[in-house]
Amino acid sequence: MNKKLVLHTCCAVCGVYLCELLKGRFSEILIYFYNPNVHPEEEYKKRLESAKKLAEIYGFEFQEGEYDSKNWFERVKGLENEPEGGRRCPVCFEMRLRKTAELAKNRGFEYFATTLAISPHKNEKIVNDLGLQIAKEFGLNFLTSSDLGQSKKEIWQKGRKAAKKYDFYHQKYCGCIFSQ
Repeated sequence: MNKKLVLHTCCAVCGVYLCELLKGRFSEILIYFYNPNVHPEEEYKKRLESAKKLAEIYGFEFQEGEYDSKNWFERVKGLENEPEGGRRCPVCFEMRLRKTAELAKNRGFEYFATTLAISPHKNEKIVNDLGLQIAKEFGLNFLTSSDLGQSKKEIWQKGRKAAKKYDFYHQKYCGCIFSQ
């Protein structure tokens, strides 16, 4: 088995049990923290530190993406008043998944995935559809939430339990200033 995966991680809470499920399936896993949507910057830093700790616990490589919040605000301009789960979210998902696919392609990884589909606050179908579309464009494989062999609900519940065990920072909102 010489399969390599880039795992886009929005937060350690969503990522911890996912890492547990994936660790035996891939020879190499890189945790990629790319979340220019998270505001304020203090919130971003708390999530970043927990994501670094997650990578350390599992012995995975860690990479932080650019905190290009200006670019994110430009992309969601006009969608500020959308509710959580509205038209702004797919724009944000696409931005982060595309950067993850670029990293995977540039590093010679065959697979990428995201913790976004694990959150009970995110539309799993939209995340998976975008991931599959982007994977096709880049000639990669996208690991959907249904590829994991457990339900989203199960993964989320086990992840919350593990997050408490490791004392990960647990945010109270998606991260986007408009969802706060």
